[in-house]
Amino acid sequence: MSGLGDAITQATGEPVATVDQPTVAFDALGNGDAPTPALDAPAGDSVLAAVRARAAALAEDTTVDLELPGYGGVFVGRYGAVNLSQFIAPSGGAMHNPFTESGPAADALATALIGLYGYDEHDELQPLMLPSGQHATSYDDELAAALGVEPTARTARAVLFAVCGGGARGESLAWAHFAQYQAWLTEGAASEVAETAVGER
Repeated sequence: MSGLGDAITQATGEPVATVDQPTVAFDALGNGDAPTPALDAPAGDSVLAAVRARAAALAEDTTVDLELPGYGGVFVGRYGAVNLSQFIAPSGGAMHNPFTESGPAADALATALIGLYGYDEHDELQPLMLPSGQHATSYDDELAAALGVEPTARTARAVLFAVCGGGARGESLAWAHFAQYQAWLTEGAASEVAETAVGER
């Protein structure tokens, strides 16, 4: 009991009743309960946001459009990321790989190809449609016939060489085309995709 309560009791002989009440917090303006201070977002939230942003970047950077050589920029191949190690293999007592030879390089491009496109009169990229009405999505006989080129064999490799001009020149230009593709794989988000790609296509 407070000193004031003792004084009243002594003067009146009656104890002063006390009532316990819960305390109520008020803000500086007297508007009732003070707002609970906002807590900082857990560190895990910022990490998750960063990972989500990176995932979005990867999703946007999983394909590349490359001009096919010899067509003045009007013919474009769209490629996805593949694991290039699957094209390194021994044959005939020697090791063959796409980094030094046009054949395996063409095989890698044929595997990575998603579709072929061309620019129209408005400089807009449009799917290359074959006489069958289908979008050209592979280096095959139908594509060769549509373009009027003659591959030396019925393989995607031979068709790509023919599309690039045929003969030694076609092989050289196809390898140059692969070099552009390889450069894309080894830079930016595409390199992360390439490291985990398993050649699904």
